[in-house]
Amino acid sequence: MIFFNDINSFIEFVETRKRFSKKVSLENMYYFVSLFDHPEEKFKSIHVTGTNGKGSTVSYLKNIYLKNGYNVATFTSPYVIKFNERISYNNEYISDEDLLKYGNLILSKYDLIEQTGHELPGFFEFITLLAFLYFADLKVDIAIIEVGIGGRLDATNVITPIASVITSVGFDHLEQLGNTKELILNEKLGIVKNEVPLFTAVKEEALINQMITKCKLFQSDFIKVDFKRLKIKNIGLDSSEFSYKDFENLVIKLPGVHQIENSVLAIEVVNYLNKKSNLKVSCELLYEGLISTTWPGRLECVSNDPLIYIDGGHNIDCIKRVCEFVDTLSFNNKRVVISISSDKDKKSMIELLDNSFNELVFTKYTYKRSATSNELYELSNSLNKKIIQDMNQVIDYCFNNRSEFTLFIGSLYLISEIRPLLLNYQKKN
Repeated sequence: MIFFNDINSFIEFVETRKRFSKKVSLENMYYFVSLFDHPEEKFKSIHVTGTNGKGSTVSYLKNIYLKNGYNVATFTSPYVIKFNERISYNNEYISDEDLLKYGNLILSKYDLIEQTGHELPGFFEFITLLAFLYFADLKVDIAIIEVGIGGRLDATNVITPIASVITSVGFDHLEQLGNTKELILNEKLGIVKNEVPLFTAVKEEALINQMITKCKLFQSDFIKVDFKRLKIKNIGLDSSEFSYKDFENLVIKLPGVHQIENSVLAIEVVNYLNKKSNLKVSCELLYEGLISTTWPGRLECVSNDPLIYIDGGHNIDCIKRVCEFVDTLSFNNKRVVISISSDKDKKSMIELLDNSFNELVFTKYTYKRSATSNELYELSNSLNKKIIQDMNQVIDYCFNNRSEFTLFIGSLYLISEIRPLLLNYQKKN
């Protein structure tokens, strides 16, 4: 039997588990949770899916409930700072000791799993099961669970939450989810459960109608953000101010219209559960929860002098929303540093960045999925573009050849790699 007492060896083991496999059901995941007496049934949860905005919406919900004194667990992916970030309780990442404890508990069942003819857990099944076991042993008032990919066949979809959330529907993971928004939404609608309310910030009428049809089938309430009652007063790099319905002068720190939309979606969830559950929230503490929300790697400022931001945007919709925000900034010189995974819509993403930035720097992150800098360079029509392969050289260039505004974007792998390098560079200089 495998057993780990070293955290690095354990994480390496988990990271090398099978990532993607063709699934036709959740039979394996239901079997895994049954082996441990269904830990997913021992805490209340909110289930969040969507192409973009999942992590930010989870963070808004988490901070609102934390400010109101609740014990809040979160399960998110992927990570930006460290592996443990995926699983948190009251804003603290799971400890290395608990990762080993619950990881070894799962491994203790491997012989039994193989004897019964079941496939061993893949990467996401393993960490999802680990999170459920961890949360089941804590005094969790609410666990906010983010879907990995899609929804219908996602390992997290063995929970029965008190609310389901679809943040947005866009084009990503087309091989797994389909190549139209309707097909992609159908996969995300797989998280809808009987008489569990569904919330969304999606705007397209055809997709809204698809959600309504599904909710009627499951006798689930359907609540969408009422964008006609959203009044944006100011959007800046440091904060945005807006009003929504009866909530006047709301303020958030995360930049961009898309973050305002994520925050009002969280308000809709909280408002509904305030009336329909024992998760009571005060108006004043809702405001405090919103303004205290930060999210690493989402238009995050990592240097004020020079001004450098990082963003994990890694699909066309993400890049579009970030570029819309960048276009509102009054800087004359805007630089973007780009690295994109090879399986993404690279041409469309670079076309948007070409139009919003007057200097493009192409680089390559070290993980194997990265597209080459040369390939990305050739896709750009910018007259001011260059390749800097080495990450440390990119940072040197950005600090010593200053632009009014620099953004690193294109992949969460890039952000996970560049963030500590940028922060360490500042400490040394």
